Amino acid sequence: MYVLIYGAIFLIIIACVIPMSTGVLAAVGMIFAVIAVIAIAKRNFDLKKSSLKRYGEDMLIIQNVQEGGVIKLANVDGYDEDLELKVVGRNLYMEGDYAWYELECVRGDGEKVWVDVEDDDDLLVSVVLKKLNKVDVMESMPLSTIWEEESGNVLYKQIKYYYKDCGDAIFYKHCDDKHKEKLRYFDFKNGNYLVSIEEWKNDDGKQDKLYYYSQIIRPSSITVYSTGREGNK
Repeated sequence: MYVLIYGAIFLIIIACVIPMSTGVLAAVGMIFAVIAVIAIAKRNFDLKKSSLKRYGEDMLIIQNVQEGGVIKLANVDGYDEDLELKVVGRNLYMEGDYAWYELECVRGDGEKVWVDVEDDDDLLVSVVLKKLNKVDVMESMPLSTIWEEESGNVLYKQIKYYYKDCGDAIFYKHCDDKHKEKLRYFDFKNGNYLVSIEEWKNDDGKQDKLYYYSQIIRPSSITVYSTGREGNK
């Protein structure tokens, strides 16, 4: 973004100071466009690498899985068999310098499954079991108050889920800097289950609220057959 701004200012200054023919100006513009493309590509490369910096790229671990990877999840509620999933996309979340990501997956029957991966002090992997409606979740106080006090709880199916964390993040679809959105998230936990609320900010100033019910998966229940990196070497 800064490359684009500074480049535009540079072109304006040059055009004002030095008379140019249309052809020369077009050539300068082409050079600037190439530089901008390179800058964006580098930014996206850095985004994709942000979750891999502590691990060897050839390790068959879920932290390394990206588009094209194949994984298996065992002991997921609501399924009689293990979930064998093909990863069709990896979306990145960033809050300051901290990053986590979402694997967009499909089963053999075409069902979509979303898997979140956080790797801070400990690995936390969760799979979305259900997308909820607003009426499904009862908040103990307004989200604005929960945000300010960093405490509170929600009720889902008569079970209480307790405040875990909240924050403001940027979502990069497919780790692409050109496709990013701002959101505020709230996570509530009870045992191995999470209720999450996301407030997405639209361009028109309105907010969309999304509600999710997820299950935390033990690392021992995760098998990585392929990270998807093999086809990118």
